[in-house]
Amino acid sequence: MTTQTNKRLVEEFFAKVSNNDLAGAFAMIHDDVAWWSAGGEHLPFSGVKNKSEFIEAMNAVGAIFPRGLKLVPTGLVAEDDRVAVELAGHAVTADGRNYDNLYHSVIAFKDGKIVAVKEYHDTLYAKIVLVDGQR
Repeated sequence: MTTQTNKRLVEEFFAKVSNNDLAGAFAMIHDDVAWWSAGGEHLPFSGVKNKSEFIEAMNAVGAIFPRGLKLVPTGLVAEDDRVAVELAGHAVTADGRNYDNLYHSVIAFKDGKIVAVKEYHDTLYAKIVLVDGQR
């Protein structure tokens, strides 16, 4: 696959997530995915997730953000089978609080599907808003 194709797939994946088409987004993930998200023990969705664990975590996010989570790519750089993407995230919590976070992910592909992700974001902000219920 070309770097341009991989960049297009990243944009398509986050468009599906942003449009609350989680089934479509999940179909783009390789069965052998290893999805890592920053946060350690302070955030329930952090650590390394396999495909079923990632799907479970994303479905749980749906309860936190009933109107969905918008993740808009603001920059992409691709090399070989990897794409680095900067994202602006926005959502509204179930109790009406705004959630705005910035993300940086490195995404690797295998057989045209996402097989590995390293996702970085402001974990303190995520904990304050999502775990502690403040702001």
